[in-house]
Amino acid sequence: MRQSARPNFRWCLGARLRSPPHRLAKSEFLSEARGTLYHHDSQLVGGKAMVEVDELRQEARRNTRSRFEQWAKNPTCDANTLSAVHNVRLDAAARTIGISPSFGQSPFAIARGNRFEAGLFEDNAARFRQSLERKGCLPPGSTGFLDLRLRMNGGRDVLTVDDAINGTERWLRRIAAGGDVETIVAAPMVKIPRGVILPEALLIIDAVIVTCPEGRRPLRLTVAEIKVFPDRGGHTDPRQLASARAQAGLYRHALELAVTALGLSGQLRVATDGILAFTWPGSNSPSIRAGEDLSYQAIRASRGFDRLEEVAAAVVRNDDFASDEPTLISRVLEAETNYSEACLTFCDLAPRCHERALAADDAIVLGDDVRRLLGDTTITRAIELMNGQTPTDEREVDLQRQLGLA
Repeated sequence: MRQSARPNFRWCLGARLRSPPHRLAKSEFLSEARGTLYHHDSQLVGGKAMVEVDELRQEARRNTRSRFEQWAKNPTCDANTLSAVHNVRLDAAARTIGISPSFGQSPFAIARGNRFEAGLFEDNAARFRQSLERKGCLPPGSTGFLDLRLRMNGGRDVLTVDDAINGTERWLRRIAAGGDVETIVAAPMVKIPRGVILPEALLIIDAVIVTCPEGRRPLRLTVAEIKVFPDRGGHTDPRQLASARAQAGLYRHALELAVTALGLSGQLRVATDGILAFTWPGSNSPSIRAGEDLSYQAIRASRGFDRLEEVAAAVVRNDDFASDEPTLISRVLEAETNYSEACLTFCDLAPRCHERALAADDAIVLGDDVRRLLGDTTITRAIELMNGQTPTDEREVDLQRQLGLA
């Protein structure tokens, strides 16, 4: 590292330590609220309306996408894993230990995310198709759109989660057997053939793009992940990009599991790359990123599924899976944590972990980049080395060299 980098590092050690835990913009994770029902009790009249609301709540609860997305933000944290598996709300856990939740559901961010996605699928996904063709994700003049979105999520024909699961399976079997092929499929829902989320593991993929490379089978299925945050080219928030790629890799792996479970691997091939659809800054027009390599993210998802399955297998199946059940909250609060910069974007328990990291003199409080640089070296020791103290081993000699002090 050049000598000129030293003042910046000193600033990190000083100013950022004196600052409270940093809060990033909430739009990244509040832009989607699939599976969440908003209603006004004053508008519900009569028993029939209440039954309908209860049914909608149950359908929402079965949609586990938001729990998978939460887990994907920090899959190495046991507390986060338990929260996802048990369906324990992190804000409920935070209130239990006296922390004021800071990541509530913003109806404005939710509305914008829903509006952006709905706009992509209007008129048989005309605008989405145009953008995909422009980027070479689909051939010019492509046709065919299948809408598997739940009605509560903006769809027209799919009423229940079971309808969505069955509709997705029928679609996969039909195109594998040589039937008509829709090139854009909105919100296919797959049931993971493993016990990784309790009481069941369901995932809604934003979209799947179907192509037939060189006019020959097997058909190629490419996962598309839709996010409302702006694509700023080389200046796009790296945490938002990492989160989108992690989620796309998760859905790619889930789709592979579903195709394999149906015995269709010979007819359908899930692409190793994916498509990310963001917004152009200041508008709701889509910005397409094609050819995003998801190999690492899919491998991480596979390993994470193994961990989720271990946690799920250790749980008594007659547990109460209410999101605020005290016993389950206690399990989350007692679990091991692995604090990272990503936690500040979604976890209401992040202030507790930040305080623990400060007490441990852990460099993670300065961010992931500083933590990678210092490794297990404490902040105090790093300051001592910067002030000219003699290194005690080769690791500290190398650290001084990287800091431009040697």
